[in-house]
Amino acid sequence: MRESFGQIAVHNEELARDIVERASAHGVTVSTAESLTAGMIASTIADIPGASAVLRGGAVTYCDEIKHRVLGVEQETLDRYTAVSYQTAREMATGSLELYQSDLAVSATGYAGPGGGTEDDPAGTFYIGWAYRSGDGGVPVVDSIRCHYEGDRSCVRAHAVAEALGRIVCVLHSME
Repeated sequence: MRESFGQIAVHNEELARDIVERASAHGVTVSTAESLTAGMIASTIADIPGASAVLRGGAVTYCDEIKHRVLGVEQETLDRYTAVSYQTAREMATGSLELYQSDLAVSATGYAGPGGGTEDDPAGTFYIGWAYRSGDGGVPVVDSIRCHYEGDRSCVRAHAVAEALGRIVCVLHSME
């Protein structure tokens, strides 16, 4: 059974609260790079009291030009794999990590629908990327996942926020 929009909003708030508490306790900072969600991830975290100790910033990079110019997503990546891809999600997260000098960054890019998408990535498909600085201070750990949710535009975006927040929680657990 699918969650209602209200249920997913409550779930997202719980995840954001967990992020603020865990990141604050461990001195970890977070940033976002958002296309599909247009600032909803950062906003959900910012809704939690104490977020200012954790959230460094968020970039809304809705078009390819800004993904390239602000986050440093390679033009070749956008041309070869498109803005909605594993590769772009990874580069967006890495770009946010560098731009905000955070310890952990998450990104979201995708097709909220009802139109758009491709045969391989139809409307409702999104990619969540993440990058974080490991304990040794070396090269950041970077990865991404592909998700799909069938629902209206608002629900797809809310589920992308949930996936991104959930990924932050997972990384915070691995950093403890």
